[in-house]
Amino acid sequence: MWSRSPRRASGAIAISVCTFLCPFVDAPAVPGQQAPMIAQRPAAPTDAVDSLITLALAANPMVAAAGARVDAALARVGPAGARPDPVLSAGIQNLPLGSEAPMSVPAGTAPTNDPMTMRTIGVSQRIPFPGKLALQERAAQRQVDAANAMLLTARLDVARQVRDAYYDVAFADQSLILVARQRDVLAGIVRVTAARYTTGASAQRDVLAARVRAAQLGDQASELIERRRAALAVLNGLLNQKSDAPLGPASIPERVAAAAVADSASAIHFAAQSLGARVANSPLLPLDSIQQLAVDNSPMLREHEARIAAQTARVALAEKATRPDFDVSVQYGQRNGLTDMLTAQVSIPIPIQHLRNQDLDVAAARDELVALHAEHQAQVNDLRARTAALVSDLERDRTQLAIDVKAVLPQGQGMVSAATAAYDAGRGDLVAVLDARSTLLNYEFEYAKSLTDFAKKLAELQEVAGSDVLQEAAP
Repeated sequence: MWSRSPRRASGAIAISVCTFLCPFVDAPAVPGQQAPMIAQRPAAPTDAVDSLITLALAANPMVAAAGARVDAALARVGPAGARPDPVLSAGIQNLPLGSEAPMSVPAGTAPTNDPMTMRTIGVSQRIPFPGKLALQERAAQRQVDAANAMLLTARLDVARQVRDAYYDVAFADQSLILVARQRDVLAGIVRVTAARYTTGASAQRDVLAARVRAAQLGDQASELIERRRAALAVLNGLLNQKSDAPLGPASIPERVAAAAVADSASAIHFAAQSLGARVANSPLLPLDSIQQLAVDNSPMLREHEARIAAQTARVALAEKATRPDFDVSVQYGQRNGLTDMLTAQVSIPIPIQHLRNQDLDVAAARDELVALHAEHQAQVNDLRARTAALVSDLERDRTQLAIDVKAVLPQGQGMVSAATAAYDAGRGDLVAVLDARSTLLNYEFEYAKSLTDFAKKLAELQEVAGSDVLQEAAP
């Protein structure tokens, strides 16, 4: 039906398939009537999309999941910096397993089974080397920073997906308006041609050709209605609603539409006279400014920076691995008929295998940190390249829209006018008129798709930059 990538324009209407398949009667149009360049409806205010984004951020499961992971990361900070729990022990020591000759004991003293047997109770505590717990807590805190960055990434991604789905609905709505207008025009052609046929002024093939073209609109309308349902299901899924939850008329925000193309052909100018020149007066911020915004605001980079900070703490922790932890224990022993005993000791591991253990752990931690730094620079480069590509796509869409408004659509209308005038003068046939109108309708579809492409790419660029990328005064 059309060839360019989807994009949405203003307007929304609920039209059933049968509307386009019903008999074309009582229509006001006649073959010579000119249709407007694009169905004119006021663009949607920006807050129409923003309100949907607000609802999605509050209800979307992926945002909720990312928020829960932030809470989980916060809950791990305390344990990471806490000392291990003390160990309580109780038992019996030196209990003989066989019988032995009783020892001689002083007169008046009751004999015992064994003077070394005693019941014990004790407590031990591992004391990490100073600084280790602080490093573990620091690494855990950086994981919280990474989780917060992931939450921001999820929020930006959901906002962009809401805009995409909403714009798809708006494209279907605008296209249905175009089809409905074409239906009215063809209804008039069918009525007038049938009347001419009864007087012998038109051939039967003209009547049949007009009715075939009118019937074909039903197929286009059916496709658009199904596309709207599919886009609405995506949008409702982002809002955590039923797929068929209704949505009123959708259209592109006024500020976005104004940034895409000027209101009139006279206001459109090109940067140069050469073939392929961009449209002048771009509404976008300069490329280097947008790239800097992306680097400064990207939650993906913030997440990676947090991972680098966490790994830096792990490197320092690995370097302290040869500094031994202390195990301190105290034990009380009770003996029957004899003096009780107290035992205290301190245990310190000796890292004699540090070349095969701790040193390799330090090397691995440092290598991982080097890898993270390299990946970070690669992500910065990719972000700058992606930003430049999106800006190029947006300028291409602006150029296409400008060409449509300045040349393609007016020439399409002129083609309709010429074919209609020739038909009225008896120098042409109705098929030429129908072909011209079908071509103009395709041009209008392509215009709506280019506008939709611009809106989607702008939403993606705003997600990448993490902020608005339009200048204060859009042309």
